[in-house]
Amino acid sequence: MYLSSVLNKVVYYRRNNVYAVDHSKAALRNVMKEFDLGTPTSQSSRQKKVYDFQDVYDVTLSGLSKVTNFLKGGLSSRPQSSSRPTASDLPLSMGKQTQASLDRAFTHPEHLSHRPAESDFELYDVRKPLARSAPVSRDNPVTRTEWESHLDLDGRIHRVKELQDRIFGGGIEPELRRDIWPFLLNVFSWDTTVAERSQVMTEKAEAYKTMKSQWKSILPCQITRYSLFKDRAALVEKDCLRTDRVLNFYKGDENDNIKVLYDILMTYCQYNFDLGYVQGMSDLLSPLHMLFEDEELSFWLFAGYMDMVEQHFFMDQQKTQEKLSDVSSLIYYCDSELYNHLEKEDSANFFFCFRWLLINFKREFKTNDILYLWEVLWTCPYNTDYSLFIAVAILLQERDAIIKNNMNFSDLIKYINNLSGRLDLNSILGQAESLYHNIRSQPDLPFNLRTNILRMPTDSPMSSLGSYGRPHVPGPCAPAPPFTEADSFNVQIQGEEKTIVDGEESDGSSVEQIPEDEEVDGLPPQDPASMLAQNIRNQL
Repeated sequence: MYLSSVLNKVVYYRRNNVYAVDHSKAALRNVMKEFDLGTPTSQSSRQKKVYDFQDVYDVTLSGLSKVTNFLKGGLSSRPQSSSRPTASDLPLSMGKQTQASLDRAFTHPEHLSHRPAESDFELYDVRKPLARSAPVSRDNPVTRTEWESHLDLDGRIHRVKELQDRIFGGGIEPELRRDIWPFLLNVFSWDTTVAERSQVMTEKAEAYKTMKSQWKSILPCQITRYSLFKDRAALVEKDCLRTDRVLNFYKGDENDNIKVLYDILMTYCQYNFDLGYVQGMSDLLSPLHMLFEDEELSFWLFAGYMDMVEQHFFMDQQKTQEKLSDVSSLIYYCDSELYNHLEKEDSANFFFCFRWLLINFKREFKTNDILYLWEVLWTCPYNTDYSLFIAVAILLQERDAIIKNNMNFSDLIKYINNLSGRLDLNSILGQAESLYHNIRSQPDLPFNLRTNILRMPTDSPMSSLGSYGRPHVPGPCAPAPPFTEADSFNVQIQGEEKTIVDGEESDGSSVEQIPEDEEVDGLPPQDPASMLAQNIRNQL
């Protein structure tokens, strides 16, 4: 009872071999007061025992190697955005509410540039990296014969889930993409007939022409008084002139395909007034137009794609930063050595992956490979953002070069850019799927990975069987040791004490919510992470 203040200050997570320690000696002073041990000058026997305890405390802490410093007030509110991910997903085995609060507590402080010389909290990571397992073999692509087996006499598509699983496992033969992609991008419904699809396309073509005529009919005298339109038009023109110009389809001056890109993107601004145009959108449109060479259909394919990734292009960049944070969490869990290196080199913000996640790796692979990758992402059967596992698979593949060459942030930017067009997509896809199953099969996943990334129900059994029936046997893993001691401990959150017994809160009461950073005039705080992300976006 009298040691509760110490137990509240020393939080020990045995199951995952992660130790979070507050070595502020104020906790020990509080214990002295509770025991009425007198002043520090007293030489009573009880005081001598406390000083002995304090010596043991200091010796123990000095023997632990420091990995990450946490700021004073580390258990304060979580900021809206961050400059560097830290330990946002400590692998804890605790009750859901307490776990969620601790997840918020150990996340990405926005004030890393103001780190004090001495911090109250340190994180000691002695967990072994996740053992690698063999990559999952890829299937053959969907053939025309297989595709036609899913069509009835009227052209409706049956056994859609089976078809999507096959596409995820092996992709589509190139000549079939023109037939199947309109369904994947929601231009057509799977249950429509050939006649119904023809009627839908006629209506969509007319709608496109109407929207295009709206911005085409704006007079020059209007443009001078319409700064938003003028700025968007200038940005679209600038990006179209530098999008995929090395490809024969877009080479040369006065290329009509560049003009079509411009018209489609300007019409999209008319279709989606709120979002308009943001740098990077031309990268998503370019392969679609190159594949279909149909202006109206390319527009609606692009609009369907943008419905999937629209949040990537919001000005607050929150979605992309969340994905970067998720990549950070996965790397921290899978390979702490790589994470520690990135942390040491001020690169654990993972902004060198920003372009990957913003435009779904469009510039990282050859043209045919990016079409294959996109259709895999669109048909992923797992309840997760599969692009995260693609990113992590690439980083784990390149981890030896990153560590061996002691790369800092600038080195990483150059190195990642030089990987463009040199990555083996089949190898990456096999490693990504293996990684997904390997992580999902772990018996004691961190709350953040289990709930936010894998989106697993808290009471769901772990499974290593793919939803489309491709069984995967993970390689040998290094499971976290079970509780052998310290099964019960106290934690202090926002001044409210909780007793944790074997991963559950004993009193069942809710944990006080940690307030989030307030916005000013509806705008997100301009932290270093947001500014750096904007600079990277401007270089696209």
